[in-house]
Amino acid sequence: MALNNYIKRDIVASLRNISLVKAKIADVMPVSQNMRLPDIRECAIFGTQPFECLMDAVINFPDETYTILINKQPVAMCGTAQYPDSKDNASVWMLGTNDIDKHYFVFLRGAKECINILQAEYKNIDNIVPVDHTKTIQWLQWCGFKFEEHIENHYGYDFLRFNRCNLFQSSIYNDTSRPVIH
Repeated sequence: MALNNYIKRDIVASLRNISLVKAKIADVMPVSQNMRLPDIRECAIFGTQPFECLMDAVINFPDETYTILINKQPVAMCGTAQYPDSKDNASVWMLGTNDIDKHYFVFLRGAKECINILQAEYKNIDNIVPVDHTKTIQWLQWCGFKFEEHIENHYGYDFLRFNRCNLFQSSIYNDTSRPVIH
Protein backbone atom coordinates (compact mmCIF):
# COMPACT_ATOMS: atom_id res chain seq x y z
CA MET A 1 0.00 0.00 0.00
CA ALA A 2 1.47 3.36 -1.08
CA LEU A 3 0.21 5.13 2.05
CA ASN A 4 2.44 2.85 4.12
CA ASN A 5 5.47 4.47 2.45
CA TYR A 6 4.71 7.73 4.26
CA ILE A 7 3.30 6.41 7.53
CA LYS A 8 6.01 3.94 8.50
CA ARG A 9 9.40 5.58 7.98
CA ASP A 10 12.87 4.78 9.25
CA ILE A 11 13.57 8.15 10.86
CA VAL A 12 17.29 8.87 11.12
CA ALA A 13 16.94 12.36 12.64
CA SER A 14 14.11 14.75 13.34
CA LEU A 15 13.88 18.39 14.43
CA ARG A 16 10.40 19.86 14.78
CA ASN A 17 8.76 19.42 11.39
CA ILE A 18 11.85 18.38 9.40
CA SER A 19 13.02 14.77 9.26
CA LEU A 20 15.78 12.78 7.60
CA VAL A 21 14.53 9.31 6.70
CA LYS A 22 15.79 6.34 4.74
CA ALA A 23 14.70 6.84 1.13
CA LYS A 24 11.94 4.78 -0.44
CA ILE A 25 11.06 4.31 -4.08
CA ALA A 26 7.81 6.17 -3.38
CA ASP A 27 9.86 9.33 -2.66
CA VAL A 28 11.34 9.46 -6.16
CA MET A 29 8.23 10.62 -8.03
CA PRO A 30 7.24 13.57 -5.80
CA VAL A 31 10.82 14.85 -5.62
CA SER A 32 11.57 14.41 -9.33
CA GLN A 33 8.29 16.01 -10.45
CA ASN A 34 8.76 19.14 -8.33
CA MET A 35 12.54 19.50 -8.68
CA ARG A 36 14.22 22.90 -8.62
CA LEU A 37 15.41 24.19 -11.99
CA PRO A 38 19.13 24.27 -11.01
CA ASP A 39 18.93 20.60 -9.97
CA ILE A 40 17.15 19.63 -13.21
CA ARG A 41 19.88 21.48 -15.11
CA GLU A 42 22.61 19.66 -13.19
CA CYS A 43 21.05 16.29 -14.03
CA ALA A 44 20.83 17.32 -17.69
CA ILE A 45 24.50 18.36 -17.78
CA PHE A 46 25.42 14.81 -16.79
CA GLY A 47 23.00 13.30 -19.30
CA THR A 48 20.27 12.04 -17.00
CA GLN A 49 16.72 12.86 -15.99
CA PRO A 50 15.80 13.60 -12.34
CA PHE A 51 13.61 10.50 -12.04
CA GLU A 52 16.36 8.21 -13.38
CA CYS A 53 19.01 9.77 -11.15
CA LEU A 54 16.97 9.41 -7.96
CA MET A 55 15.73 5.92 -8.81
CA ASP A 56 19.30 4.81 -9.47
CA ALA A 57 20.36 6.08 -6.03
CA VAL A 58 17.50 4.37 -4.19
CA ILE A 59 18.02 1.05 -5.97
CA ASN A 60 21.84 0.93 -6.08
CA PHE A 61 22.71 2.74 -2.84
CA PRO A 62 19.75 2.07 -0.50
CA ASP A 63 21.83 2.30 2.68
CA GLU A 64 23.29 5.67 1.69
CA THR A 65 20.23 7.38 0.22
CA TYR A 66 17.91 9.53 2.32
CA THR A 67 14.83 11.68 1.92
CA ILE A 68 14.33 14.99 3.67
CA LEU A 69 10.73 15.48 4.80
CA ILE A 70 9.15 18.75 5.84
CA ASN A 71 5.73 18.31 7.38
CA LYS A 72 6.01 14.63 6.36
CA GLN A 73 6.29 15.55 2.65
CA PRO A 74 9.43 14.75 0.59
CA VAL A 75 11.27 17.96 -0.29
CA ALA A 76 14.70 16.57 -1.21
CA MET A 77 16.73 13.41 -1.56
CA CYS A 78 20.38 13.17 -0.66
CA GLY A 79 23.13 10.72 0.03
CA THR A 80 26.71 9.66 -0.25
CA ALA A 81 28.61 7.32 -2.52
CA GLN A 82 31.88 5.97 -1.20
CA TYR A 83 34.79 6.25 -3.59
CA PRO A 84 35.92 2.76 -4.64
CA ASP A 85 39.58 3.51 -3.96
CA SER A 86 39.08 5.01 -0.48
CA LYS A 87 36.86 3.94 2.40
CA ASP A 88 37.38 7.32 4.10
CA ASN A 89 36.10 9.53 1.27
CA ALA A 90 32.73 9.85 -0.44
CA SER A 91 30.86 11.96 -2.90
CA VAL A 92 27.89 13.78 -1.36
CA TRP A 93 24.82 14.85 -3.30
CA MET A 94 21.37 16.38 -2.91
CA LEU A 95 18.54 17.06 -5.32
CA GLY A 96 15.69 19.18 -4.00
CA THR A 97 12.25 20.46 -4.82
CA ASN A 98 10.83 23.96 -5.02
CA ASP A 99 9.38 23.32 -1.54
CA ILE A 100 12.84 23.94 -0.10
CA ASP A 101 12.41 27.62 -0.99
CA LYS A 102 8.93 27.67 0.57
CA HIS A 103 10.35 26.29 3.85
CA TYR A 104 13.81 27.84 3.62
CA PHE A 105 14.32 28.58 7.34
CA VAL A 106 13.10 25.14 8.40
CA PHE A 107 15.39 23.58 5.82
CA LEU A 108 18.38 25.62 6.97
CA ARG A 109 17.67 24.71 10.59
CA GLY A 110 18.15 21.00 9.84
CA ALA A 111 20.77 21.20 7.09
CA LYS A 112 23.97 21.05 9.15
CA GLU A 113 22.77 18.05 11.19
CA CYS A 114 21.83 16.30 7.96
CA ILE A 115 25.33 16.89 6.57
CA ASN A 116 26.86 15.60 9.82
CA ILE A 117 24.84 12.38 9.49
CA LEU A 118 25.82 11.94 5.84
CA GLN A 119 29.47 12.48 6.73
CA ALA A 120 29.58 10.35 9.90
CA GLU A 121 31.51 7.45 8.33
CA TYR A 122 33.84 9.53 6.18
CA LYS A 123 36.84 11.78 6.77
CA ASN A 124 36.03 13.83 3.69
CA ILE A 125 32.98 14.35 1.49
CA ASP A 126 33.07 16.29 -1.74
CA ASN A 127 31.46 16.92 -5.10
CA ILE A 128 31.19 19.63 -7.74
CA VAL A 129 28.63 22.37 -8.38
CA PRO A 130 28.15 24.58 -11.45
CA VAL A 131 29.84 27.94 -10.87
CA ASP A 132 26.65 29.83 -11.68
CA HIS A 133 24.54 28.07 -9.01
CA THR A 134 25.22 30.87 -6.53
CA LYS A 135 22.36 29.99 -4.16
CA THR A 136 23.63 26.41 -3.84
CA ILE A 137 27.19 27.63 -3.33
CA GLN A 138 26.05 29.96 -0.52
CA TRP A 139 24.14 27.10 1.14
CA LEU A 140 27.16 24.77 0.87
CA GLN A 141 29.40 27.42 2.46
CA TRP A 142 26.88 27.88 5.28
CA CYS A 143 26.97 24.09 5.85
CA GLY A 144 30.76 24.22 6.28
CA PHE A 145 31.99 23.18 2.84
CA LYS A 146 35.16 24.73 1.45
CA PHE A 147 35.73 25.43 -2.24
CA GLU A 148 38.83 24.86 -4.31
CA GLU A 149 40.05 27.87 -6.24
CA HIS A 150 40.45 26.31 -9.66
CA ILE A 151 37.54 25.71 -12.01
CA GLU A 152 36.90 22.25 -13.48
CA ASN A 153 35.23 21.79 -16.83
CA HIS A 154 32.80 18.92 -17.36
CA TYR A 155 30.77 18.48 -20.55
CA GLY A 156 31.48 22.10 -21.51
CA TYR A 157 30.31 23.57 -18.17
CA ASP A 158 32.40 25.17 -15.42
CA PHE A 159 32.23 23.64 -11.95
CA LEU A 160 33.71 24.33 -8.53
CA ARG A 161 34.81 21.42 -6.35
CA PHE A 162 33.68 21.61 -2.73
CA ASN A 163 34.67 19.47 0.23
CA ARG A 164 34.11 19.13 3.94
CA CYS A 165 36.42 17.43 6.41
CA ASN A 166 35.01 15.49 9.33
CA LEU A 167 36.94 16.88 12.26
CA PHE A 168 36.12 13.86 14.42
CA GLN A 169 37.28 11.39 11.75
CA SER A 170 40.28 13.43 10.64
CA SER A 171 41.84 14.14 14.01
CA ILE A 172 45.40 12.99 14.49
CA TYR A 173 44.22 11.37 17.70
CA ASN A 174 41.91 9.04 15.76
CA ASP A 175 44.56 7.70 13.39
CA THR A 176 46.90 4.97 14.45
CA SER A 177 50.52 5.72 13.80
CA ARG A 178 53.84 4.36 14.76
CA PRO A 179 55.21 5.38 18.16
CA VAL A 180 57.63 8.24 18.41
CA ILE A 181 61.05 7.23 19.68
CA HIS A 182 62.73 9.83 21.87
